[in-house]
Amino acid sequence: MLNKLSVAYNNRSISLESVSTLAILGDNGVGKTSLLERIALVNKSNLDIILNYKGAVYYEKFKVTIDNQEVECSQIKAERLYNLVVSEYSYSCLGNLKYNVMIVYPSALTVHIHPSDHDIKFSEFVKPFIDGIIIHTANDFIYEKNNTITFLDNLGKGVSSLVKLLHMIYINRPDILLIDDIETLGLHPKRLTSFFEWIKQRIQEGYLKAMLFTTNSDSYTYLAEVDESSKFLLLSQEDYMIMNRQEVLDRLDYEDLRYTALKLVKKDES
Repeated sequence: MLNKLSVAYNNRSISLESVSTLAILGDNGVGKTSLLERIALVNKSNLDIILNYKGAVYYEKFKVTIDNQEVECSQIKAERLYNLVVSEYSYSCLGNLKYNVMIVYPSALTVHIHPSDHDIKFSEFVKPFIDGIIIHTANDFIYEKNNTITFLDNLGKGVSSLVKLLHMIYINRPDILLIDDIETLGLHPKRLTSFFEWIKQRIQEGYLKAMLFTTNSDSYTYLAEVDESSKFLLLSQEDYMIMNRQEVLDRLDYEDLRYTALKLVKKDES
């Protein structure tokens, strides 16, 4: 659990306490992804991940504070041309955090592996979700069970995406996991619930400090059902609201939290 997380940018500051799992909701364009990316950019290694996904990155004058440690950035700028040559690349940030932060874009999960990776150990790692052997090849995953071998993608997008995400967690061992648009994992509600339960257990066992994700779907409801300590950040252009799990469950009797976030936008516009 993170004792405190705050992000200051554009003359605003968002501050949260006791964060283990956090769902970020809001209308399109209010800055859910950019909030997640600012947090990710406390680790310079995430700049390449964001750049490879978006083709260009530009942020200036923001500060992220996590558990009394802070990183303040004056400018982060990078651009990749169509020929994949990086034309600009600057990372002007001061400070560092003791935590390893990793951002994931489920719609662009790729496999970066080597045939000598520990296949059996990883297969044990993902056993709660898929029972078989995951074989690493140079560019893909192959799945084997009962002498039947197939490409992992043939088992369906949800299974394939989840295994690729778990592989990134297995390899990188992040302290803070950030997932943008979690619904693009394509998980069935039952499997999504199992994933949230797995995340909760890893936090309780100390393998993970926190998971934050953005969403425009009802995935937040499954988190609320699973994790008593979950929190929910409703974001608008100018304002924000933080709700705990019980407040969300009580509200679900009469309103979808996504509409609550929209009304927060309307309040700002009036």
